[in-house]
Amino acid sequence: AAAVATPAFGAEEAATTAGAAAVATAEAAPRIPLGGGFAINLDIPETGLVNIVVLIAGLLYLLAPLLSESMSTREKEIQTDIDDAIAKYNEATARLAEAQKAKAQANEVIAEINASIEKDQKEFKATIETQTEATLEKQAAAAQQALKDLQAGADLKVESYIQEQAIKRGVKELQQLDGDQKSKFMDAAINSL
Repeated sequence: AAAVATPAFGAEEAATTAGAAAVATAEAAPRIPLGGGFAINLDIPETGLVNIVVLIAGLLYLLAPLLSESMSTREKEIQTDIDDAIAKYNEATARLAEAQKAKAQANEVIAEINASIEKDQKEFKATIETQTEATLEKQAAAAQQALKDLQAGADLKVESYIQEQAIKRGVKELQQLDGDQKSKFMDAAINSL
């Protein structure tokens, strides 16, 4: 605004003053020349807020495709990982259901086997008890019969011994009888016939 208000002869002086101020500022602030009269001023307070916004906008413009592609790639990787995790979860759930079904079937088979074992044990016990009882009855009957046979044999032996002894005593007594007793005995024997 000060340069517009100055007269024409003052324009040369103002231009010289502005050029000197620009050279002084250029010497004071670090600048990186780009060629063609352009340079990057690294002095942040001197560049101002507009230059920072332009720099950020430029960076976003230049880096946006790269960042977008990187984010898209990462998003695809994450989505693939999520899909894989879901598939693995579904597979694990299916396997768990199959394992639980197999366990239930195995428990049923075990229950059937245990019931069969209990039934077989009861039947075997009943069979053993029946066979043992029958064997004991047979042995008792055989022992009873053997006892009867032994008793009959003993009775026969005793009876035969008694008869033998009776005959021996009778013969001995008959031999010791006197004549009168012998005739009475003979009469009694003849009468009994």
